[in-house]
Amino acid sequence: MKSKEVQTSLRWMRVAPVAVAVALAGGAVHASHVGEELTTDQQTVASTDQLLSALRQWENAPASVREARLQQLVRMTEARKQRMLRLFEKNPRLAQLRLLPDGVRERLPAQAMVHVEQNLRLTGEVYGVVGSNPASGYTQQNFMLRANGGDYHLSMADTSGSERDLLGWAGRRVALDVTALSGHAMVRDKRSAQLVAADGATTTSTGSAVSNTTTIQGAQKTLVILTNFTDKAVSCTPAAVSNAVFGATGATVNNNYVESSGGKVTFNGQVVGPFTIPYTSSGACSYSGFASAAEAAAKAAGVDPAQFQRVSYVLAGNSQCGWSGLAYMPGRQSWINSCSATGVYSHELGHNLSLHHAGTPSTEYGDGSDPMGSASVVRHNGANMAMAGWLPYGQVVEANTSGSYSLSALELSGATSPQVIRIAKPDTAEYYYLSMRQPIGLDTSLSPSYLNRLSIHRSTGKLPAKTFLLSYLAVGGSYTDATNGISISLQALAGSVATVGVSFSGATCSRAAPTVTVNPTAKSAGPGGTIGYSVSIANRNSAACGAGTFNLSRAMPSGFSGSFALGSVSVAAGSTASTTLNVTSPSTAADGTYTFDVTAADASAATSSALEHGAYTVYRDGTPPTVAFGSPRDGASVSGRQVTLSASASDASGIGRVEFYVNGVLLGTDTSAPYSVNWNLRKAAKGPATLKLRAVDNAGNASEASIIVTVQ
Repeated sequence: MKSKEVQTSLRWMRVAPVAVAVALAGGAVHASHVGEELTTDQQTVASTDQLLSALRQWENAPASVREARLQQLVRMTEARKQRMLRLFEKNPRLAQLRLLPDGVRERLPAQAMVHVEQNLRLTGEVYGVVGSNPASGYTQQNFMLRANGGDYHLSMADTSGSERDLLGWAGRRVALDVTALSGHAMVRDKRSAQLVAADGATTTSTGSAVSNTTTIQGAQKTLVILTNFTDKAVSCTPAAVSNAVFGATGATVNNNYVESSGGKVTFNGQVVGPFTIPYTSSGACSYSGFASAAEAAAKAAGVDPAQFQRVSYVLAGNSQCGWSGLAYMPGRQSWINSCSATGVYSHELGHNLSLHHAGTPSTEYGDGSDPMGSASVVRHNGANMAMAGWLPYGQVVEANTSGSYSLSALELSGATSPQVIRIAKPDTAEYYYLSMRQPIGLDTSLSPSYLNRLSIHRSTGKLPAKTFLLSYLAVGGSYTDATNGISISLQALAGSVATVGVSFSGATCSRAAPTVTVNPTAKSAGPGGTIGYSVSIANRNSAACGAGTFNLSRAMPSGFSGSFALGSVSVAAGSTASTTLNVTSPSTAADGTYTFDVTAADASAATSSALEHGAYTVYRDGTPPTVAFGSPRDGASVSGRQVTLSASASDASGIGRVEFYVNGVLLGTDTSAPYSVNWNLRKAAKGPATLKLRAVDNAGNASEASIIVTVQ
């Protein structure tokens, strides 16, 4: 007979951790509630606990009330779905903490299953949706994944992920592991991302941005559709808009990109309308509806939008749209809510080309030296021009040694000196971009504060990416990055050539809070069960700090216990190390959602610490397994020296063991399928014998089956 230990089978969901800072609530509460979405979180936990109760009632319901219990369970899943969706939208990392564990979700009937989140592997195009209003400072940014014939709102639930990862996937076809619910998809683990080529081949992505190796170029054939609302007419004429967008000279969109790209990008096309669409100026900001109605009207007028590379919808002004313009990034469509501002067209069409906002570290649109900042019709900044591939070969140089560098003005054609100097910024895996502007062409309207100065921008080196203006130095001015040991100065300016000083000295130690992940955040077990969690600590200190030791601590709900395999871990700067945390619930724990805390503190700077959360769902399986004899059959006669008794058994939680009895006496136990024992008939009494099976599932539930055979 086979002999194996009985092991508890715990199904679990591999999800990403939640980054929120709050102490664990004390007392007998099931869960600590975290983040700014306190009320929504409380409601979600309550809904999950109600769902667990409804599931228990349905599983144990007699046939007479089973349908009623099913309807109750469906209502509970529908109510929880609405609350989970709010968390998906407000705080995806918190939503990951409140996911229903696989072991519970798999017990749901199909009618309820459709209302809970699912783990999927989705492949599709990623793009951003960016709403901008430089005048008011308003901005909105969403990411979408176009897959399976629909669009999913894409968010990052992986604590180690960031906006930079999402931007790195924008404009590319990517395969992702996500948790999906009603058009929302959260990335569980950014390391699962694979870039998908046109031929279907995949390459592993680390989740960071992928280098933009293709220059942004070409004639952008663009259709501009003017629209009226039923209660308001657009104020711009087709001729005025056509000149603003396609004009060859002056402050036009076309000329803006011709000058910035050195002629690599041009805009041409036509303006149609205005057409009245069935919306009001004070109604909901249904930009996709505006677009569909505008395109339908254009087609009815004999113009096919599908023949254009870009389509821009000019609105009469909708008060519910907080943006002056909105665009897909990268993408084909843009919306203009302020028809007379040429800079808004240039800004939104820039998003279509993969350009993002140009700001400062404290303001979204604070860089007035770029249309992607204040929406002024001036050349793009040096960082955007370099990342877009618009500067001639050799005009962007890397500075990696101390010395003086010559730098020509960005506006010059045929410059003999480099026009952008790029310097690696190791601590954030970004770059500094150094450039100088002069009043030539469109830049005659550039603010004097940017002219004849050394502009220092920061960005990732890959589009789409935001650029940040850090400083603009007059002669004699300097900028110092002590963390990386980099100093930049404007030493002299002669005509259209600046002399820039760059020096590299020893980097200094800069400490930052570590990143802690608990993986997975949502697992389930019965009362008294133990769940193992992987706890990872990423050392975010700068390289000059060297390896760091991080002390680990945990805070458990009342009655729970937790123990680390290692109480502290040593992690090299910029690296990650892991240990295991085993959490055990009390044997008296009620079904419900429980939250625990994990904290990692830098031993060299105790104030440099990070707190993370994990979730433990208690749910005791109340459904007994199914069990039946395979052989012999009921009523059969058995003879000979021995006979093999076989059985089949199954249960959602897994079978722990099957016991075989003869006339009430235990004959033997098997712990793995196919379940069987041998019965020695030489010692058996002749005549009828009662054979019984007792199957025990991994949650401790048992069921029995009996037959009668005759021993001959």
